Amino acid sequence: MMTRPTTRRRLGAATALALSGLLALSGPALGLDDIRDRMSDVERQQREAQESHGEVEGQIGDLEHDLEHTSKELVTAQQKLEATTAKVEQARLDLAAAEQELADAEAEAERIDGELTLAYANEEKIQGSLDQVAADRASTQAAAGSIARESYKSNGLGNLTMTLEVLSGSEDVLGDMSRARTVLRVQDNTLQELMTQQAQEVAEQDRLAGVRRDISLLLAEAEANVLRSEQARDDAEQATRDLEALEAQQAQDKAELEKEKAALEADLAVAQAESDELEKELSRLAEEKYGLEVEEKAEKQRIADEQARQRAEEEAQRQREEEARRRREAPAPAPPAASPPVSAPPAAPEPAPAPEPAPPPANPGALSAPVNAPTSSEFGYRMHPVLGYPRLHAGLDYAIACGLPVRAAASGTIISAGFSDGGGNVIVVDHGVKRGVNLTTRYLHLSGYERTSGTVAAGDIIGYVGTTGLSTGCHLHFETRENGVPVNPRGWL
Repeated sequence: MMTRPTTRRRLGAATALALSGLLALSGPALGLDDIRDRMSDVERQQREAQESHGEVEGQIGDLEHDLEHTSKELVTAQQKLEATTAKVEQARLDLAAAEQELADAEAEAERIDGELTLAYANEEKIQGSLDQVAADRASTQAAAGSIARESYKSNGLGNLTMTLEVLSGSEDVLGDMSRARTVLRVQDNTLQELMTQQAQEVAEQDRLAGVRRDISLLLAEAEANVLRSEQARDDAEQATRDLEALEAQQAQDKAELEKEKAALEADLAVAQAESDELEKELSRLAEEKYGLEVEEKAEKQRIADEQARQRAEEEAQRQREEEARRRREAPAPAPPAASPPVSAPPAAPEPAPAPEPAPPPANPGALSAPVNAPTSSEFGYRMHPVLGYPRLHAGLDYAIACGLPVRAAASGTIISAGFSDGGGNVIVVDHGVKRGVNLTTRYLHLSGYERTSGTVAAGDIIGYVGTTGLSTGCHLHFETRENGVPVNPRGWL
């Protein structure tokens, strides 16, 4: 770490002061204070980062919820738009059919109106003929009447002179009488023909009147059909306009939802990036704290070794002083005897250097798999199967049927059991400090709980496999978190 050289220089200075006998333990104490100050600062940064990370995760949860809601609304809007578009197309077909029906009705009414006009013309023609027959009959009747009046005035056969002429066989008189009878006979025939013609034309007039009435009824029905067709056409036009307006509004609503979804995805990407950065910062701080804990342990060991060395040196000094005192107080030796040289007591051994901190044992506090099943998805970034965009898959997915038991991966305490939009039914177990980090495990998408609080032992059943939350099928999502930061569970299993 960047700060370690400074710490080592301070420790070196403290050691020099201790060896010189000045402020014997002030150097190590300052070293520990420095480490502890730094550790306190790291812990403060951890708390702040965890608080920020929690806020960002809350924002991500809200954004994911909003995005899921907006996505569902968008799907519904698309379905409504497609249904309305189909209705618009059908309405346009109905309008075209109504317009064709109106055109057919108008053509039929026009044809019937032509027939009625012809019937009126024929009826007028017959009426003219009847008027002429009546005039001819009147003229013929007038001529016949004139002859009859003349005959009446002459007492039937004329005057006596004419009678005598007839009796005498006069040819002139006989011819006149023959001609008169012929005229009367012709007039009778003409009148008879005129009466017959009149009767026929009256009958034809009656027939034409009946035809005209029938045509008038057909025309009235045709005109009513035209009115109905016009109303149907107007209704079809209005329905088409209404559906086209609805289609335009739904298209606008869909466009607004697409914009809203894009904005939510952008906000979610920003929040996810911020969460990733905070997770990296938390991981860095956890590593730094672990390093400081190792340094603290090493510094404590160094201080203990230094204290032991000082005690050993003081004890050696005391023994040397005691030996000198004994020599001073001992009686002088006999003169002839040469005293052997007194050897100095052996120097105290140099203290052993502070041992390096031992590496953590292989796989301490290992976790057991929470279920006996193969994994279907590993830890790392992937395309989210429900939300449809890349994000961190913060654990392992086990492919296993719903309803099977889920077991605690290690002993610990259940600190949370509840529902979240993304994880569904979730249990969180705190396993305490392992490998210098606070270790928690999380079990997501459960169908139900066996335990919701208290302590658990490794292998205890705590819940059951499900597919709650943002899930596409039965499985268990299993996470491990170090100081709140998701890590690959493979490193603990």
